[in-house]
Amino acid sequence: MAAASSPTPHSAHKPPVIIAGAGVCGLLLAQYLRKSGVAFRIFERDTDLATRGLGWGLTLHWSLTALRTLLPEELVRRLPEAYADRAAVANGQASAFPFYDLATVDRVSAAPFAPEARRIRVTRDGFRRILATSVDIEWGKAVSEFETSFSSSQAAGRDSDSDGKEEEVVTVHFDDGSSCTGSLLVACDGARSRVRRALFAAQPTYQIPIRVLGLRVDCTPDQIAPLRTLDPFFLQGTSSVNDTYVYFSILDAPGNHGPEEGVNKYSLQVVVSWPIRAGYLGHTQPIPVPATDAEGIALIKTFASTWADPFRAAVLDTLPLEDDEEGVRRTQVKSLDLHDWAPPSGFRTTGRVALVGDAFHPMSMYRGEGANHAIVDCLELVNTVIAPHFVNHSTEPSSMNLRTSLDRYEDTVVSRTRPAVLASRQACIDAHEWGRIKPESPLLSRRAMMVDFDEEKDLYLPW
Repeated sequence: MAAASSPTPHSAHKPPVIIAGAGVCGLLLAQYLRKSGVAFRIFERDTDLATRGLGWGLTLHWSLTALRTLLPEELVRRLPEAYADRAAVANGQASAFPFYDLATVDRVSAAPFAPEARRIRVTRDGFRRILATSVDIEWGKAVSEFETSFSSSQAAGRDSDSDGKEEEVVTVHFDDGSSCTGSLLVACDGARSRVRRALFAAQPTYQIPIRVLGLRVDCTPDQIAPLRTLDPFFLQGTSSVNDTYVYFSILDAPGNHGPEEGVNKYSLQVVVSWPIRAGYLGHTQPIPVPATDAEGIALIKTFASTWADPFRAAVLDTLPLEDDEEGVRRTQVKSLDLHDWAPPSGFRTTGRVALVGDAFHPMSMYRGEGANHAIVDCLELVNTVIAPHFVNHSTEPSSMNLRTSLDRYEDTVVSRTRPAVLASRQACIDAHEWGRIKPESPLLSRRAMMVDFDEEKDLYLPW
């Protein structure tokens, strides 16, 4: 299998950097390595970019500077291709991310206006496709295990300042029986990271007591107009009557397509969630995840019937219960188990392994900051580890070895993301308890790279 980049003289003596996972952070790191001439290989457990199905929208704000630093300039210029609604951005529209009482349509809060230069709304699918440009992804490769060992650079046929010197390497094995040896394993393999679980098997993720259903539905301009009047990109809310929560996110719009394509529809993501607690909505036991698409749509419509318009109509008028002419369900409903993991203080990987993004600090989406943290992780890994050891290693202080740099990277990420994970957990809980939806709640408070959240004082789990 071919490497994804050609080594340049400053990296020719090193085995490649191994990236496990071709999500946003894996591909972003690959783009930096590609433009820097560092040899790498990137492996993905899926078989193509479309495997995951239901797309997500991402709001990028305080990570934009990091993103533009890491990407080649030609890809920075292409970012508008991933916008959820290009025409709306061209017209100067921006999301205020308003939060509503679903039962009354009273607006509880909204964010200040931010121009395109400071905040963009992209689809994960479109963003990922841009990041995959010119990257040779090796598909169908799920990590099974890995180990660190020593290898003779002379025996491996690589140049070295001292022929025959043993150097530390990491070998990754995949489910299909293949393997790859590299100088560093960067785990970007998502919230259920196999790499993290192998390193920290005794530290399970935390299950947040919330159930989530998501779906994607096509809407006509007339159907979606009442929602777009409230916000052109994204809106959310909780019912003051029964604590159900929903967000609506534009994923595609007619303005994203040329007139020759004849597209005159919007693609809308609908995500509905409710608390896992006995007695909720009169049910003796917690309401379970529906077993079929039809049951999922029926449950979502039951929730929506208690909301006020336009939220009620957005669900009841656009989600079909019937099959099409061929008996195929047009709308697929996907459930999401909400788990997070707040990396502990003093966190340490071992060997030549780095965790990035959701593999390091999976968090709930109720503050919408997971992608922003993943992007900043990439920049911090580059500045602390990749640049000094793989790009400019000839100027590296002799006292600074790779493990020391990895420790520094981990300390920096933990200090930023542990409070962020816990704040996102609290935002999720608050979204399903109307009495806690106040300006000081992490659900509504300002989004920032360093969040002020005291886990001893601020973390509240009511059930």
